[in-house]
Amino acid sequence: MSLTKSTITDEQFVKVRCSTDSRTYYFDAVGAMYAQPLDEDEPVHLFDFLGVDISRCIQDQATGRWILLSRKITLYLDPQTGQVLKQWRNPWSGETLGVMHRSYDYQEFPIPPQIKADVAPEISAVSLDFNLKLPNPLAANPKFADYSPEKYVQSADSYKFIFPTRLLNQEERPEDHLAVALSYYRMGPWEPWMKMKGKPGFLVLNYTGAKVDGFEALPSQLKSLIEQRMPLYREAPKCKLERSIATSWTRFEEQFDACLRGEEFPLPAPIVDEPCVG
Repeated sequence: MSLTKSTITDEQFVKVRCSTDSRTYYFDAVGAMYAQPLDEDEPVHLFDFLGVDISRCIQDQATGRWILLSRKITLYLDPQTGQVLKQWRNPWSGETLGVMHRSYDYQEFPIPPQIKADVAPEISAVSLDFNLKLPNPLAANPKFADYSPEKYVQSADSYKFIFPTRLLNQEERPEDHLAVALSYYRMGPWEPWMKMKGKPGFLVLNYTGAKVDGFEALPSQLKSLIEQRMPLYREAPKCKLERSIATSWTRFEEQFDACLRGEEFPLPAPIVDEPCVG
């Protein structure tokens, strides 16, 4: 088997990432996070992960362009026991902190008309790479000095989707839409809630995921969390919203007071009715 560099259309990518039917689709994922200090300290395996991506692809009727709308939950796990963490002892400062599990209630990604792909007769892959250096929205506020003092948020993210080549043509089978695997790799700054106080270093994350056959196919831990505390995450956003796109830094600012109060994360997320835009 040999790979050929090619391009695919936005609609072909939609078949991989979601589907053209505008329904909600789910990827569950497992992974790990490592600390890479840039001083004399050694790298550390900090956490394992359990997560879910809840997405749908919709087409703008005016322009014909496709948009990916999603929500995401990531739970930090003890790497020894596999249990969901409520508290974490920072191994460098010795301070015990409440764990702020990731919950992004709105993200959007305009899908480009053409996307690079590596295509083989049976299996193909799409890689989406994002290398960013953005102003840190927390840096100017003194109350966040111990949490995220860096002037910039600098990161490298790489998503790889691996799927049957039949999805790119008219020969796909119904089961091909679920035969999609995800590999994700990230290098980025400390998460604000870790309270690293400007320690030099960065985080390395890796995830492996797969598209699953509906909500009921998710791991029971994620299903129970969504059903009991976060019903908003049962479905992807139905349309574009007048919302900023969630990141760890925007969520930390929004939820900082709850963090100081020691509330349990992820915070409850009831269903809300939000008007569409565009």
